[in-house]
Amino acid sequence: MTSDVGAPRAVAFMTALVTWVVAIALLVALPAVAAAESGPSAVVSPPGSALWWAMAGTVTLQCVALLWIRTAPRAILLVSAALALALSVPAPGVAYTLSHLPIVVAVFLAAPLRPWRQARPALLLAALMVAAGTLLNALRGGLSTMPGALGEALVQGIGVVGITALVALALASIRAAREAQRKESAALDREREALGRERDALGREREALTRAAASEERAAMARELHDIAAHHLSGIAVVAAAADRQIETDPQAAHESVRQVRSQTRSVLDDIRRVVGLLRGGEPAERSVTTLATVPALVEARADAGMPVRLEQHVPADGRELGGGVGPLSQLVAYRMIQESLTNAAMHAPGASCLVTVEDADPAELVITVRDHGSSGPGPDGSGASGTVSTGPVTSGTVPNCPVPTGAPPSGAANAGGYGLTGMRERADLIGARLEHGPTADGGWSVRLSIPRDRVGTSTASGPSSTPGPPSAPGPPTVTGRSTVPTGRAPIR
Repeated sequence: MTSDVGAPRAVAFMTALVTWVVAIALLVALPAVAAAESGPSAVVSPPGSALWWAMAGTVTLQCVALLWIRTAPRAILLVSAALALALSVPAPGVAYTLSHLPIVVAVFLAAPLRPWRQARPALLLAALMVAAGTLLNALRGGLSTMPGALGEALVQGIGVVGITALVALALASIRAAREAQRKESAALDREREALGRERDALGREREALTRAAASEERAAMARELHDIAAHHLSGIAVVAAAADRQIETDPQAAHESVRQVRSQTRSVLDDIRRVVGLLRGGEPAERSVTTLATVPALVEARADAGMPVRLEQHVPADGRELGGGVGPLSQLVAYRMIQESLTNAAMHAPGASCLVTVEDADPAELVITVRDHGSSGPGPDGSGASGTVSTGPVTSGTVPNCPVPTGAPPSGAANAGGYGLTGMRERADLIGARLEHGPTADGGWSVRLSIPRDRVGTSTASGPSSTPGPPSAPGPPTVTGRSTVPTGRAPIR
């Protein structure tokens, strides 16, 4: 075992002092005890005699040597045994055995301080010196015969050194085992604390993920509610304004406008009820199927509300259905983009003509463009501010194109403080689409959404071909909308 270099000097001093006090006390009391038991003929040096002082000096030197037992355990052990051996010749008698007390303390302290392989030679040599000193003392004092002296020497060597070393090693092993258990327990406690901190960290991470998911859900629901409410309420506002002007001049048209307000109100209540139903944990909420197939109905509803809007759908000639290769979520995003763009046009450019174009001829992507001309001047298709929308033919396979740099919304949009463009951007990022918006050269506003197609499971009506060829020519555009604002309705600004 390694030496405990850092042991306090006070402990070593107290050990040496207690050993010296006990040995001197026994040395003082031994003559009286021997005289009482064996009579004055016992071989014991009286206190104050030369031999008594020699024995006291030897014990004192042995106890002083104990002060360095932890720094040089084997050397101090051999020094103590050698001092006792030197005392055995001049001081025969019972008092000589008192010199073995410092040797017992030295063996007890030295044995555990070094590995057994290193301590064994010193212990054997010390045992031989104790046995030799005991033999010389017995023969010199005439206390025993040779066989008896040899037996006593053997017992003293084994008892003073061997048994003491075994007891010291056993106690040291017990102490080491307890220390190992204490360290293991401390390590387990630290591991439990680390696991506890890790569990706490995982719990906080789960809470953060839950909060993030809830925030995303709230944002999605907010976008949905915004699209629903803004779409219907803007239409209601337009129709209500028209009805207010038509009450005196055209009561029949005013009644029609009121019926449209009622219809729009029912629609917005139904849509909000569906969204709120999704937030509840009860029965499944009714979901509306919103796809590209419902875009014509959306455009027609806005036209019925008095908005000059037209829809053009460019479908390839191969007979593929509209929106082929575009998933349900992407179609919902496209629908909401058209809805929000028409709402923004009604809010920021009332009375302006709008053109909704669905370009489905490109096999790589679906392109949707919503363009309004603003509140005055010719529309994107040649119409004027009066609301007249041209229904002339559109060149097959082409989409009215215009620069759509990303920029600020029309004047008034910034003051409105809405989240329409932000919601459209978030929806486009959700499906990996590209959204472009900005003012046009003629003073209008354009929003363009390019949705990549899902290549998995998409095919044409003619079937797969091993030889690539040019894409099929797009078919004629489908035009949906109203050519003019309904009779009796002035463009609402």
